[in-house]
Amino acid sequence: MIRLGILGTGRIVDRVMVDMPNAKEITVAAIASRSADRARAAAEKFGIPRSYGSYEELAESAEVDLVYIATPHPCHIDNAVMMMRHGKHVLCEKPIAVNSAETAAMISCAKENGVFLMEAMWSRFMPANIKAKELADSGAIGTLRHLSGNFSYPGRYDVNDRVYALDMAGGALLDLGIYPLMEIMMFLGPDPEKVTAYTQKAPNGADMRTSAQMLYPSGATAQFFCGMDAAAEQTMNVYGSEGWLEIPDFWHATRVILHRSGEKEQVFEFAPENEGHHYEFDHAARCITEGLKESPAVPLAESLAAAKICTAMRREMDLVYPMDIPV
Repeated sequence: MIRLGILGTGRIVDRVMVDMPNAKEITVAAIASRSADRARAAAEKFGIPRSYGSYEELAESAEVDLVYIATPHPCHIDNAVMMMRHGKHVLCEKPIAVNSAETAAMISCAKENGVFLMEAMWSRFMPANIKAKELADSGAIGTLRHLSGNFSYPGRYDVNDRVYALDMAGGALLDLGIYPLMEIMMFLGPDPEKVTAYTQKAPNGADMRTSAQMLYPSGATAQFFCGMDAAAEQTMNVYGSEGWLEIPDFWHATRVILHRSGEKEQVFEFAPENEGHHYEFDHAARCITEGLKESPAVPLAESLAAAKICTAMRREMDLVYPMDIPV
C-alpha cells in the first residue's frame, strides 16, 4: 500500500477525497498546509491521521511515499521540486507547470532524484475514456481523421476570481483547455506539426475564450474550444474513415457512443463513481510499486509536449504571466 501525502488544502482536495474511499492501492497518510490550523482542520474533516503545518515537514516525513501537489499552478514547480529532492514520488495536479521551461525542469529533477513524476490528468483514467481509446485502436471507426472537443461554461468576469488572475496563471487555456488538448493527444499523439490559436481576452488580459486548430503529420486534424463565459456541450467527438465516437462530458466521461454508417449506434455505459479521481491514484501507486519512474498512460514526454503547445499558443495570443521565463 502506497502512503499518500496531500500538499495543499484547496477546493480540489474536497473533490479528490470524495473518491479516495474507492482507491485500492493508496492510503492517505498525511496532509500539509502552510497553516497548521488549516492542516489540522482538513485532517479532521477527511479523517487523515497526520497533519503538517509546513510543506517542509511533509517533505521530511518518513510516513509518506507519494505526494499529491494540489496547490495553484504557479506553485507546482517549487512544491514538486522540494518533494522530489527529499525522495518523494510526485503526482502533480494539472497543468503540471505554467510553461514548458518549468515542466522540463521538473522532469529533470525527477530523473536526478530517481523518483516517479506524473501529471494528474485524472480524466485519462476514466473507464469510458479507456474504452474509447480501445475502440479507436481496434479500428472500430477506421483511420482517424479529425477530433473536436469543447470544455466551456457560462460564467461572469470577476477580476478577483483565481481563474482570471494573471499572477495565478489564470485563464481558460490552462484551467480548461488542457483537458481537450490532452484528450486529443491520447488519440493522435503528442506531436502535431502545426497549432494555431485564437483568443478573446478578459479586461485584465487573461484568456476568457480560446480555440485551437491542430494539424498532424498523418493528415489528421483536431480542434478544441475552452471558455469561461460561454455555454457549450462538453463533448469530444472522434471521427474516423468508417464511423465516429461520441464521448459526452469527456473530462469525466461515463459513456461512449459508437456510430457507424448504416448500423445502429452502440452505447457503452459505465457507472459514475463521483468524479473518479481514485483511478489515477491507484495507477500511480501501481507504477511506483513496479519501480517505474513515469506513467505509460501519461508519459512525461506527453506532459512536456502539452506544455510546449500551451506555451506556444500563449505566445501567439500575446498572453504572458508574471512568472514566465524565456522559453
